[in-house]
Amino acid sequence: MKGLIFSILASLTAGIHIFSLKLLSEYDNTYLLLLLIATTMLLSRYFIYLAMKYMDNPSTMHLILSLSVFVTFFGSLYLLKMKSFNVYIFLIGMLFILAGVYLIQKSYRFGN
Repeated sequence: MKGLIFSILASLTAGIHIFSLKLLSEYDNTYLLLLLIATTMLLSRYFIYLAMKYMDNPSTMHLILSLSVFVTFFGSLYLLKMKSFNVYIFLIGMLFILAGVYLIQKSYRFGN
């Protein structure tokens, strides 16, 4: 359970880290953004380390880490007011991501 929690925290902080890199090119408040970038980079790596420590299979942690795309997606929608894409097709793609995570996780449970 600890591994799952740390994986989710790693995913959230990695998503914020990636999104903050985009914010750096959009806003002039460079000092605070650089502080956010450095902090989230360090935190995400620390959470990845802790997740790996408590999980048997590192690919499970990596699958959860890939869900950071949701953080960047919602950040783009709400903070950058991104509108130049088809939301429905994008959401279908995200559903495929979730289905893939589910199927891969199910395959590990099936083998045991």
